[in-house]
Amino acid sequence: MQTSTTQFGTRPFSGRAAGDSAGSPAVRTRGLAKSYRHPWSGKVVPGLEDLTLDVERGEVMGYLGPNGSGKTTTLKLLTGLLKPTRGEAWLLGESIDRVASRRRLGFLPEQPYFYEYLSGIEYLELAGELSGLAGRDAHERARRWLGRVGLGARPRLVLRKYSKGMLQRLGLAAALIHDPELLILDEPMSGLDPFGRRDVRDLILEQRERGTTVLFSSHILPDVEMLCDRVAIILKGRLTRVATVGELVGGSRQQIEIRCTGAAGLVIAPELASVLTRRDRPYETAFVLEDDARLNETLAWLLRCGAEVRAVTPQRASLEELFLATADERPAGLEDQERRTA
Repeated sequence: MQTSTTQFGTRPFSGRAAGDSAGSPAVRTRGLAKSYRHPWSGKVVPGLEDLTLDVERGEVMGYLGPNGSGKTTTLKLLTGLLKPTRGEAWLLGESIDRVASRRRLGFLPEQPYFYEYLSGIEYLELAGELSGLAGRDAHERARRWLGRVGLGARPRLVLRKYSKGMLQRLGLAAALIHDPELLILDEPMSGLDPFGRRDVRDLILEQRERGTTVLFSSHILPDVEMLCDRVAIILKGRLTRVATVGELVGGSRQQIEIRCTGAAGLVIAPELASVLTRRDRPYETAFVLEDDARLNETLAWLLRCGAEVRAVTPQRASLEELFLATADERPAGLEDQERRTA
């Protein structure tokens, strides 16, 4: 099922349930779960199990997991595109069972639907009006946002002539046109070149500056590392960890890279063999030390052997390395099941 980015309006809501005060989390889930029944075997397949998570107002949270882990299921449940099997969730203090929960929401699905006979500006005008904007306001915002996402040079170009990257930019503009308080993005960097990714990162940072809460899923981990206040990792339908990027990366084991010249053919001393590895490069040799407490010992050995030390660089694992180490077993087929059932 393909879903539209233009179903959420800006009418005022009357908050209730699970904390209707302005201090309640922007997103709150308690025991949220979704199961699917296989169309041929009848077997029940869990898509999401007992998700309990808070996304605080004004923060950017990355939602990470391999294909089939339940990311898309979660975002569809929050936006009303799927009904939970059990559990509860609230957006901006309003239960997801109520249409009012989506009136201050901007949403970009992984596979947004576009009317290919419309032009870019016509599509954004439609998105604005469906989001509760008056005609003139929708037109003015459509022109502004079309330019803001780099599509303003040809506002009357019909969407069937757009590239995948251009459509992704347009979908993001449609999600933002009504100034939502909460932005949920499913793989917003998909189909974008490096320049497009940079522009989307800038837009997300702008939204954080204006106080918008952003929850987005992504498999491009360097972008997550640059943007997010916190990260939630989901594997096989279960939330496994929530932490700041600094906590995840900072808690990893530190290595030290020592770059040398004059060390070609140098055999690592037996007493250092368990903590030191070498990487031969065209014009130098790099040694990677696993135990930083033995740095002075390693440097003294290199100097005794006649090597010239050029650089000593502490290194920590990136978010990508940590995530891949955690998600080494990837379930197959669940993402397709999600799309068939949705």
